[in-house]
Amino acid sequence: MNNRIINIIGILKQKKYLAISIITFAVFIGIINYFNDIEQQLGNLGNFAYLQLGTDVIIAALFAIFIGLFIFQYDTKKELSEKKGLVGGALGVLFFGCAACNITLAGYLGLAGFLSVFPWYGYELKIVALGVLLISIVRLSKLTCSVKL
Repeated sequence: MNNRIINIIGILKQKKYLAISIITFAVFIGIINYFNDIEQQLGNLGNFAYLQLGTDVIIAALFAIFIGLFIFQYDTKKELSEKKGLVGGALGVLFFGCAACNITLAGYLGLAGFLSVFPWYGYELKIVALGVLLISIVRLSKLTCSVKL
């Protein structure tokens, strides 16, 4: 596990992949900021809204790391051997990472009623998204060659 963390840090120390990760994080935070109204969420959910927001920020950070690692792997191998990982990670973040996004996107697909089944307003799905992102990052760091620091 320690070698994987060293690989991730080594990749993200490179300017190109650090910039990609920072831009991805900023875009995701911008989307969260645009679609979420914290005062309205506090009125509806109480302090649980802060937990939702904190989870969104963690998902944004993990997704940014995931994108940086994915692009590094693509640049290294020049092929998309893990297309499923990118698509799955992106869909997981879009549908489950953002409280406003998951209801909106699920509504477009006719699945909004499905989300109303969950007692914590779909927060359970955010936890699943965190798990998917962590597994994806672990797999990418395992597949990635060692980076010389």
